[in-house]
Amino acid sequence: MILEYSKDLKKSIKKLKDKIALNILHKLIEDLEKAKNLNEISNVEPITNHPFIYRIKRGDFRLIVEYIRGDIHIILLEYLRRNEKTYRNF
Repeated sequence: MILEYSKDLKKSIKKLKDKIALNILHKLIEDLEKAKNLNEISNVEPITNHPFIYRIKRGDFRLIVEYIRGDIHIILLEYLRRNEKTYRNF
């Protein structure tokens, strides 16, 4: 798959000081690069009322992605610790 990184994701990564969370993110990105589609990744669910935006759950963190099926193209939008504000922007 083709991966593209948003500015918000880059900001999220810079703010993140938890090495375990960074390792989880790097492993998840590796898995996304190897996958042919989102069905090959575990814990993926669509975000309600957004047909092309999905969340990938890993522990307390959520990777929010936009999936463009025709090109098998993913835009990594944000990497957040799960709380009541996590899905507010989507």
